[in-house]
Amino acid sequence: MANKKKMTMGVIVGNRGFFPDHLAKTGREEMIQALQKAGMDVVVLGPDQTKYGAVETYEEAKRCAELFKSRADAIDLNSSAQRFASS
Repeated sequence: MANKKKMTMGVIVGNRGFFPDHLAKTGREEMIQALQKAGMDVVVLGPDQTKYGAVETYEEAKRCAELFKSRADAIDLNSSAQRFASS
């Protein structure tokens, strides 16, 4: 049997100032748990990097982009995403 590589997804948890913060916190936790339960690894900002690990500001979006850039070799892209990223 072929050795299957575990899929790794980059996840962005977005929030807006007028949404209740607990939704970003619990939503992030639930998404991570669901993906891990499905056998995937996750690259996502942590609560130590932004409030609840969510992206709300432009500076936080840049922080998330840097994280994804630093882990680009681990994050899986499908062929459509690869074409988009290379354009």
